[in-house]
Amino acid sequence: MKYDDASWHYDGNFPAGQPQEHGGTHIALFLKWCFSKGWAAELHSDEAPEAVARVISGELSATEFLFNYCDGQITDEDLSDEGNLIAQQYYGDDGLYLQDYSDHFGDLMYVAPESEHDFAKFCSILDARVESGVLVKAQA
Repeated sequence: MKYDDASWHYDGNFPAGQPQEHGGTHIALFLKWCFSKGWAAELHSDEAPEAVARVISGELSATEFLFNYCDGQITDEDLSDEGNLIAQQYYGDDGLYLQDYSDHFGDLMYVAPESEHDFAKFCSILDARVESGVLVKAQA
C-alpha cells in the first residue's frame, strides 16, 4: 500500500521554482519519526542499516533517504508492522497527517527543506497523537 508519494505533490499544485524534494519533505519527516521509533522495515534495517542509523542521528536527511532508497514515496514495504499500523491510521481515509502538518508547518509546505523544520516539535505532535489514543499502537 502506498501512503504518500512526493510526485503527487510536485506534479500537482506545487510552487514554481521549488525543487521536487520539497514535495517529499513532509513524507520524510514522518519516515524519520517512524525510524526513530524503531519501525523501519527489515528491507531497510537489513539492506541499509547504516543509512537508517544516519537518518535517525541526523547525519543523513530523511529526504535524501526517501528519494535515494524509497523512490520518493512511503509504502507498507518501508515500515515494520507497528509503523504500518500507525501509518494506516494517520494517512488513512480519515487520517490527520496532512492536516496536522499544515496546521503546524503550513508556511513551510513545499518551500522549505527538512532542515528548516523543527523535528522535535514535529515529534511532539505525533507523540501526542499516540499518547492521546488518536493513533493506537499494537497491543503487546
